[in-house]
Amino acid sequence: MGIEEEVISYLETYGNTRENDLIGYGAQNLGLSPEKMKKILDRMAVKNRVHRIVHNKLKPAEVYITMEEPLPPEARIDREVSHGEVKRILEEAASLADHLTKKDFR
Repeated sequence: MGIEEEVISYLETYGNTRENDLIGYGAQNLGLSPEKMKKILDRMAVKNRVHRIVHNKLKPAEVYITMEEPLPPEARIDREVSHGEVKRILEEAASLADHLTKKDFR
């Protein structure tokens, strides 16, 4: 099994993983230097085999490697907006249900 396949297998088994942990895995288990493992991850990212996600809520921020393509910023949902939208939809549905119920009992 090639090194890239080993990385994919690792991610399939353990899921999203900190980049530093994958570099350490490559150094310990695959006999690669940290620099070589970083280059392999760079190449895999360029080929879109893996993706990097920066978890900036951690201090210091951590880079995670994932096989899932991250959502572009414009596709992310703003929770306040989505909550308001959900509330509006539910109110419309309740109003329509009330209207239909009254219409059926007339």
